[in-house]
Amino acid sequence: MDIGTFDTTAASAPFSVIELLVQAQDIQDRWQRCNMLANYIAEYVAYQFPAREWAENLISTVTNEFLEAVACLSPGCADLTLRCTQYASTMQIEIEHSVQPNALQPYLTFLSELSGTTIGDLYFRLLTATERPELSFNQFGLVMLVHDFHARVAARLDAATGQIRIQVSVPTKEISA
Repeated sequence: MDIGTFDTTAASAPFSVIELLVQAQDIQDRWQRCNMLANYIAEYVAYQFPAREWAENLISTVTNEFLEAVACLSPGCADLTLRCTQYASTMQIEIEHSVQPNALQPYLTFLSELSGTTIGDLYFRLLTATERPELSFNQFGLVMLVHDFHARVAARLDAATGQIRIQVSVPTKEISA
């Protein structure tokens, strides 16, 4: 099952690639490690941008929001494979992970809505909501990435393994601002 369109910039050579394997439980038990990991990736990737401080802040924000949502949804025993690839025109962050069984359908429904709706409407609805959804997994953070940073989100569910590969692509022009 595919949601959205994966960025296929892979035909060009990347400037940098970093891939890490972390345990969901480690992040769930120590939320500050999510921020530490996001900052590490941002510092690693941002060296090539002229406005390095701006780039680090944006990359850290994108990575942190994305990782928070995924870590909340994953079973504690699950591994999260995080990959950040920088191309000339885009930065891609991908996470492969499993999802708690009770969260799978709401997560897929949200991702479908995120890739198929007018982002301004969804952003405003979440911003003004008076109640939190029954299953909360940082929906607003993911919507913010699309709304504020013009990110694109795509997901692929492997029905055989139950693993989801989700990609957030941010145009390089947003990082270089």
